[in-house]
Amino acid sequence: MIDTLSLIFLITFVICYFTYKYYIYPLYLSPLCKIPGPPPDHFLLGNLMQIIKSEVGIPHIAWAEKYGGIVTYRSFLNKPRIFITDPKALQHVMVSSVYDYPKPPGFIHDLKPLLGNGILLAEGEIHKKQRKIMNPAFSFANVKEMVPTIAKVVHIMKDLWIREIGDNEKSQIDIMPYLSKATLDVIGLVGFNYEFNSFSSKNELAEAYTMVFTPENRRSFLLRLLSNYIPFFNKLPIKFNIRIKEASRIIDQVSNKLVTEKLDKAKLGELEGNDLLTILIKQNEQTATKDKMTKYELKNQIMTFLAAGHETTSVAVGWALYFLSKNIEAQNTLRNELLEAFPYDKNFIPTFDQINSLEFLNCVVKETLRVNPAVPLTIRTAKKDDVVNGYMIPKDTPIFLFINTIHRLPSIWGSDASTFKPSRWLDPNISSIQTNYTYIPFLTGPRSCIGNKLALNEIKVMLAILIRNFKFAEIDGFEVKSKLAISLRPDPTIKLWVEKVI
Repeated sequence: MIDTLSLIFLITFVICYFTYKYYIYPLYLSPLCKIPGPPPDHFLLGNLMQIIKSEVGIPHIAWAEKYGGIVTYRSFLNKPRIFITDPKALQHVMVSSVYDYPKPPGFIHDLKPLLGNGILLAEGEIHKKQRKIMNPAFSFANVKEMVPTIAKVVHIMKDLWIREIGDNEKSQIDIMPYLSKATLDVIGLVGFNYEFNSFSSKNELAEAYTMVFTPENRRSFLLRLLSNYIPFFNKLPIKFNIRIKEASRIIDQVSNKLVTEKLDKAKLGELEGNDLLTILIKQNEQTATKDKMTKYELKNQIMTFLAAGHETTSVAVGWALYFLSKNIEAQNTLRNELLEAFPYDKNFIPTFDQINSLEFLNCVVKETLRVNPAVPLTIRTAKKDDVVNGYMIPKDTPIFLFINTIHRLPSIWGSDASTFKPSRWLDPNISSIQTNYTYIPFLTGPRSCIGNKLALNEIKVMLAILIRNFKFAEIDGFEVKSKLAISLRPDPTIKLWVEKVI
């Protein structure tokens, strides 16, 4: 039995240990203390509550403006977090030493069931190998061929909206479910030559992604936070975990079916088409045996295509329409450009060259991705001790890249940095502002988004057809905020007044 003195000693030791580990060391002795940043708001939660209460990346704007291009703040139990906005630091982490800054294991663990261990999550030599094999599938030549397919899917959605408006002057439409189905059908066709038919039939895969990508409320945010601190939390049989597990099962099942069908055709010499998976399999067959992707790796690429290829695009188009509904002048300017380019045919199928010749459409897309990038944040972790901008970064330090913070810095973009203003891209001096480190909606360097050309053209085609055929206006009293649910989704959704263009 423990005597009183021993018990007092034990309690004192535990208190001293936790005080040192979670307060004294991180706040006063860690090498990261030399990096400037805001003081913690809470002795245990650090700056976490301020972050949770705000839209993602917003508090970091003020911190970056006040403390500079490399800032430290505190998370749960005063764990230090670094975020960088300085171009030199970004170049170091994203380009010159990119493979010394992999994604954190916990980050990969959380996303792998949904995205697969494909090119998005692969690291080091595996990533280099996969990127080399996959590059031809995303060439300009292939993307050009995909534009008509994208347009045909968007016209199906357009016709559904016309039917929903009917004989009314206008109608309130929740656009996000439509956009999600459209982009899922697009990636099905251009990615795998497979028809998901999301608009005409109940789609298990679409429902799975709805479960995953619905904006997280405060409670589920805290649940995800807990999963990083409590062992086996992800295995507890609670609704949150069950929902993610079921969605993962469906995504894995569909991905496996798609790759199996393609590989079976390849064995019979019947593999045809220019979809991404067909090109990838053919390229893989021409690769040296030691570098070839296995069936499992190919399946993981499909999981990545499905998630990244439809979720981010639908979100980007949704935000663009929302911003244009609040900026009627910009919307009218864009529509006039489209009416001039496609004056007579509402069912026009644009070519790649036509869609990329529209100057103001390009401005709208670039500005949307600046103000609300579909993926507003990514995380890296130092693989070894390093020095960034003169500061010591110990091994295993998490480094956050808040893309929307970088995109909204007044010191770079001016006092209207947080305002949606497409005309800023018409300024002849914009090239002196926009660099590979001040505008990074698709990141930059070896880890930049391999599908950025496809994504940009899909967004442009969707906006061109929708703005040419409809007028969009905000609904009084309907408020939209952004919430992080892997992508930067609108919360609760985006509902707009939609009116046919006569």
